Amino acid sequence: MQIKVHPLFFVLALALVAFGQALPFVWTFAALVLHELAHMAFARMRGFVVKKLVLLPFGAMMSTEEAFDRTSSVIVGLAGPVCNLLLALVTLGLWWLAPQAYPYTQAFFYANMSLGIFNLLPVYPLDGARVVLGFCKNKLKAVKGLQIAGVVCSLAFLGLFVASFFYRLNFTFGIIAVFLFYGAAFGTKDEMYVSVLDSATKNYMLGVEQKTVRLSQDTPIIRFYHHVGSSCETTFIVLDENGEEKARLSEAQLKAVALKNKLSKPIKLALDNK
Repeated sequence: MQIKVHPLFFVLALALVAFGQALPFVWTFAALVLHELAHMAFARMRGFVVKKLVLLPFGAMMSTEEAFDRTSSVIVGLAGPVCNLLLALVTLGLWWLAPQAYPYTQAFFYANMSLGIFNLLPVYPLDGARVVLGFCKNKLKAVKGLQIAGVVCSLAFLGLFVASFFYRLNFTFGIIAVFLFYGAAFGTKDEMYVSVLDSATKNYMLGVEQKTVRLSQDTPIIRFYHHVGSSCETTFIVLDENGEEKARLSEAQLKAVALKNKLSKPIKLALDNK
């Protein structure tokens, strides 16, 4: 498994250390690692292979070899935040048994509480968005809505950051704002399209229908997504201006084309740029 650290993670670390918050950073890092280990453990329990893990300031981006089915999306998405909230409860129990541990573990408690609650927000790219996608039938519209919510939430945190200049400067609000805006506006395209074009999670237990859909070469890529679902396996035939077959695409081939182009681009231009 490949492990990477996002530059924003180093920004958060430097900001906390520079303002005398080295111990809180250590506890936050520990809570974050346990958060991601919970995600990975439940992903593996569901039979997925984790390929890459990118550490972010308030979470991480995990890539697997195939898309999550709906149930796995909910279970894996909840695993990290629930782990943090359970660790917060364990810390409370420790304080009850050994009150003298409070000064040393206070930061760990707040790190787990903040990570757990924050990641449950239903905005892209947080865990709450993955949970919401697990319940949605129209993932294309859901992803768009979650991305908009992520941008709005980032602007709210930016406002809190600006306001903190007038009472007590809080760089964490600023870093959260950048993190959410980056994830919502420029997050990994592969993560987005895995959620939208869920071709690896066909429900073969209930039966999968094979169908063929013919679309004009001037049709935007986004329109192709409306013909993809867990109960059907779609082959796309692209027609030229004379109604003749120009190209034939499977769902996997459509995803490969979509990952290299904007969703608003006509399929003709996308195929010509291959």
